[in-house]
Amino acid sequence: MGAGEGNWQPVLKKLRPRVLYDGVDPSAYAIARYGARRRLQLGGIEQLDALPLRDTYDLVVCCGMLNYLDAEQFTHGMARVAARTGGVAYLEIFADGDAFEGDTHWPTPKPAAWYQRVLRRTGLLPIGMQCYVAKAEQGRIARMERGW
Repeated sequence: MGAGEGNWQPVLKKLRPRVLYDGVDPSAYAIARYGARRRLQLGGIEQLDALPLRDTYDLVVCCGMLNYLDAEQFTHGMARVAARTGGVAYLEIFADGDAFEGDTHWPTPKPAAWYQRVLRRTGLLPIGMQCYVAKAEQGRIARMERGW
């Protein structure tokens, strides 16, 4: 989600030549320029259920886009993301008080506890380094990988 120009696709393809990659982004430019060769679809986090996507993915990446969502979009979007997470979700989220650089033209970040509550309600469990697994998959991870 938030694939942009699909920059993850060639990297993952090089590491795993048989990888099946699906990218989603609301940018008509990115889809027009890179969509066909990098398997990108036009859409936002709120349209995930309406797109022709697989039921679950081994890896879900939301990098550099979640903080642009307002509270309602984030809450509903995370439920859609969680439903498709069959392995690990990398969710880059910055909370109030975090140090970050770059484009920060987004809504004021919420406290970490707010994001944690939303993710917990969706069934996503932290395993560190901004990675999460679905509650149904928790038996597949080692005890030391689970969030404290």
